Amino acid sequence: MVFESLLVLVLLAFTFSGLCLCYAIAADASARGASGLFWGVFVFGLFPLAVPAYLLYRTRLPTRTEPAGQLEQVLGAYGIGGTVAVIVSSVLTPPDPFSLLVYGLPLLIVLVPAAFVLCYDPSWRTLAS
Repeated sequence: MVFESLLVLVLLAFTFSGLCLCYAIAADASARGASGLFWGVFVFGLFPLAVPAYLLYRTRLPTRTEPAGQLEQVLGAYGIGGTVAVIVSSVLTPPDPFSLLVYGLPLLIVLVPAAFVLCYDPSWRTLAS
C-alpha cells in the first residue's frame, strides 16, 4: 500500500513537471514575441520534437525585454529538472516502477534546484568565469 502510494505521487510529480515545462516554454515564447499558446500546445502534444524545436527556434527570437517572473522561474525550474529526472531515470534504470521510484525521486530532488541555478540565476555565471 505504501509503495503504491509513493509510486502514484512520483508519477504525479513527473506529470506535473511536464505541465510546468509547457508553461515555462509558453511564457518564454510570449516574452520574446512569439505565440506562447502555440508553443505551449506544441510542447504538450509533441514533447520529444517540440522541446528541441523550440530551443532552435529561440535562437532566432529577440532577447527578453524583462526577466522571468518568480512564478515562471519556479515552475520552469521544476519543469526542466523534473523532465530531465524522468529522462535520466528512464534511460538508466530497468523498466519497472520500483526503479523509477528509487532513482527518479532523488534525481528530482537534485535536478530541480540545479535547473533553477543553471537556467534562472545569473550569478553562477560570474562565479564560473
